[in-house]
Amino acid sequence: MINLNLFRSTTVQSQDGTKIGIRSLGKGPGILIIHGALSDSEDYIHLANNLSQDFSVYIMERRGRGISGLQGEDYGMDKEIEDVQAVRIATGANFLIGHSYGGLVALEAAQRDHTIEKLALYEPGVFLEPQQWQWLSDYEAAMNRKDFREAFAHFVRGIGHTPPLTKLPKWYAKFILKIMIRGQHWYKIVSMLPENLNEHREVQRLSGTYRNYQSLKTKTLLMVGAKSSPGIKHMTQELGRTIPECHVETIPKTDHFGPKNDYCPEVIARKIHSLFNQV
Repeated sequence: MINLNLFRSTTVQSQDGTKIGIRSLGKGPGILIIHGALSDSEDYIHLANNLSQDFSVYIMERRGRGISGLQGEDYGMDKEIEDVQAVRIATGANFLIGHSYGGLVALEAAQRDHTIEKLALYEPGVFLEPQQWQWLSDYEAAMNRKDFREAFAHFVRGIGHTPPLTKLPKWYAKFILKIMIRGQHWYKIVSMLPENLNEHREVQRLSGTYRNYQSLKTKTLLMVGAKSSPGIKHMTQELGRTIPECHVETIPKTDHFGPKNDYCPEVIARKIHSLFNQV
């Protein structure tokens, strides 16, 4: 296990005054890692470590977790992009890595700011068709009742990253998830369930808009796990055809969670290293 003390910790102030935490390691051209939903910077320290021999790697703590400030009542994608820009200004990082929701943030940031030179995206939170997600309302209702297990079950079944659970009756999926996820892992998830709800409202709002990325000018590596769902694989291929300068890679033996510490960060780091080292 990598010692967190190897990382330097600092904060920057975003445009609205919100504090944004950063962990950093290494020396060289700057890379900014933007983590996914129900995650924080600690979940990507192995990925950062594997890139730190040749790059200065910065993992931002997205608002709503860790040492960063709250999401705020006016939270939305604009706030996420403001946070990314604040970190980029402070660090000089012009290469972005985004996973899942963080990949959607990275895409939106790069579409607006062409000084972002390269993107590496792992299964970004893009939906090809507009989504009408009843499960978001069910999730919110469960949160209001403080039934966090129910809320999480609605999310896992609704978002579709774990197809076997998606097909199960909700009561059974809830039971399986309670067995699978316990202790500190569960408490960490619970702490981010409100933020996750807000973030997936943004995913829903942006669903069906992927053709906007036809105007993207950034050289892009788009990755998908070989064990991921057919829907995610289809999205990845279509998005790869949409982004003008894009190369698609399938990462063997992993799924939606590939970049995180306990999955496949070493292999993914090698793919990213190849793109980011190109002149």
